[in-house]
Amino acid sequence: MQQITIRKATITDCAEISALISRNAKSLLNDDFEGDGLVFFLNAVTEQAIREYMEQGFRYMVAIANHEVIGVIAIKDFRHMFHLFVDKDHHNKGIARQLWDTISRESIKQGQTEKFTLNSTSYALPVYQRWGFTTTDELQTRHGISFTPMELVVE
Repeated sequence: MQQITIRKATITDCAEISALISRNAKSLLNDDFEGDGLVFFLNAVTEQAIREYMEQGFRYMVAIANHEVIGVIAIKDFRHMFHLFVDKDHHNKGIARQLWDTISRESIKQGQTEKFTLNSTSYALPVYQRWGFTTTDELQTRHGISFTPMELVVE
């Protein structure tokens, strides 16, 4: 089994983060996009967009294997999970869980004491449910992207 390192992402990771999210969105999330939803999403995860999110205070963590970004997670305001993607070739190895555990622990250290929220794709819904997230509203569609709002109360 290869060594996985989880670390805080930097501006120099933006291109790799964008590429990882883009290629996996195209292959894994097609059921969640309607009309121009994929185009809207891809425009929201360009290298420049990721850089801007970081500059706005979004916290990104990356999973590295063999000097390559194979997973990424982002959180806004230490409470709203914004991105979580693991390269499809690395699924079912616990990498997403390692990313979540790392960023949620850091968020709690930063004062997050109430709950975490996210908007789940249909693909990721079972994963988040296994982690203890519960659905807070019905399926919604915004900008051609379908998602289910979820939360996890901090205990």
